[in-house]
Amino acid sequence: MEEKLIRFLKGETVLCAALALAAISMAFVPPDREYIGYIDFRTLAILFCLMAVMAGLQKCGVFQYIAQALLGRVGRAWQLVLILVLLCFFSSMLITNDVALITFVPFTLIVLGMIGPEVKERLLIPVVVLQTIAANLGSMLTPIGNPQNLYLYGRPVSPWGPSSC
Repeated sequence: MEEKLIRFLKGETVLCAALALAAISMAFVPPDREYIGYIDFRTLAILFCLMAVMAGLQKCGVFQYIAQALLGRVGRAWQLVLILVLLCFFSSMLITNDVALITFVPFTLIVLGMIGPEVKERLLIPVVVLQTIAANLGSMLTPIGNPQNLYLYGRPVSPWGPSSC
């Protein structure tokens, strides 16, 4: 049992750190009935729906089909990299940067895997880094491109100061 716990702690380091920090924060702000009000369920629902749509498309094999079509039209590696990066840039404007990366990093793995293991090994890290940068830049341009933008866009704004809504 102790061995399983140690394996879990090593395997889920980020989760354990987040739980520990949440417990520490509860010492500074004790839990009360208002805690549930801190959660923005509207933003969470929008993010969940976006992720569900992308997961559904991925399960249906849409991305496998698109990968095959893409490889049939691209002649050079730099063209493929450019397309994969621009996909993240433009899609992050519509489906948030997180969902764009959750969708297109696995898509990149599929595409690069179809080319061959040596190409995949050489291009994977640079392409994913460029996709991350592109997704963050693209997501700044629309209200739904970034979870923080969703929250800010949903807040009532008054020209006379903080709103009481």
